[in-house]
Amino acid sequence: MRLLMTESWITAPIALTAIGIAANFMPLVVIASLIFGLSLAARIWTRLSLERVSAARILESTRIFIGESVPIELTVHNNKNLPAPWIEIRETLPSGMFSDKKTSPGGPGKRILRRTTSLSPNEHIRWDVSLTGEERGFFRIGPTVAKSGDLFGFFQRETVLEHMNTNIVVYPAVYEIGQLGLDSSRPFGDLRGGNPIFEDPVLVSGVREYLPSDNLRRIDWQATAKSGELKSRIYEPSRSQALIVALNIPTFRQWQGSDRVLLERGVSVAASVAYWASSTKLAVGLIANGAFPEADRTIRIGAGNGPEQISQILEALAAVQNFTTGELATELENPRHPLPIGSTVVVIAAVMPPALSLTLNKLRKKGHIVNVLRTSLPDWDPEGFETLENIPLIEVADHMDILMSGGTEITNQASQINDLSGQTVHMSESNEE
Repeated sequence: MRLLMTESWITAPIALTAIGIAANFMPLVVIASLIFGLSLAARIWTRLSLERVSAARILESTRIFIGESVPIELTVHNNKNLPAPWIEIRETLPSGMFSDKKTSPGGPGKRILRRTTSLSPNEHIRWDVSLTGEERGFFRIGPTVAKSGDLFGFFQRETVLEHMNTNIVVYPAVYEIGQLGLDSSRPFGDLRGGNPIFEDPVLVSGVREYLPSDNLRRIDWQATAKSGELKSRIYEPSRSQALIVALNIPTFRQWQGSDRVLLERGVSVAASVAYWASSTKLAVGLIANGAFPEADRTIRIGAGNGPEQISQILEALAAVQNFTTGELATELENPRHPLPIGSTVVVIAAVMPPALSLTLNKLRKKGHIVNVLRTSLPDWDPEGFETLENIPLIEVADHMDILMSGGTEITNQASQINDLSGQTVHMSESNEE
């Protein structure tokens, strides 16, 4: 009936009117006029039903850990003097998070929360829903879609009330460093402070005359252009402790897919080491041979100890997928992004390709402290790790098995990290056409 009215609300009354006039039967003309009038009124009502209807979504936080919940408040406003006799709201939720309300499938990675109600003039209605992080990752909420129509349901209209989506980041599980089988006070031995005989290429204190022995990378081309003479940068001595967490994402020597358990072990170990380094006031950075979400860019966060550093690292680790952008060895030796002089490099890996072990041996000989945390059992890649030369190899697979099955991750860190920046999100978009 609704489809018939949608297609024939104009043609049917015209046809009935023509028949009534031809047959000189006025009651038929009156009936046709009534049908046309009611259809026109219903059509206009449908057109106006979603005018000046807006939606607002409020989240207490957009950054949580696995097992934590985030309350969401969805409010729909009818900002006009015309009522909406019925309105259906469909909120798109991520399927990777558990909802405390009943939802229905909504396509790949999506669940749909449906609510049907009526709205009086200038009335608003609110629904509460809670989402729980069941796995790490980036999850999107939205869009919010509204559907309404006339009182009889002959005509319907659908529109998106909100054009901006909300992203929730679920951080990976973080454990105390001692739970990984490491010495909680000195997990990687005596970390070196900056060595004053080394210069830190990141810290530039000025320029001087160029010397024939200077490397071309030392030349300050901007100062050279201004003075007309070659100028070299003056670097400050390296004086800060820096720890670089390097995550090797592949779990097989050859491409055979990915072992999810090993991948999650590696991500959690990397997050735990980074959190420990940050809490001990070390300058910590991250390198992983994967890409940021929706960006063809290798995961790389320079060493730092600012208030946002650990949050950025955990967000990057939350985004790790099973595909890679290249070899970790290449990233560690990237001349465009040199490692801090004398820094400690902690590599988390399930497999040790020859190129990576060669690179780590080189880094150790150049003065870096190198440690390797193996997330796989010894028989997974027995030959790869044997090529490491005088580099500590720490087995964490058994400890991680116990931790990941027992759910003993640190539980008081989300509020500490979220306090670094305001995380409450208020979003409001109106639909006024």
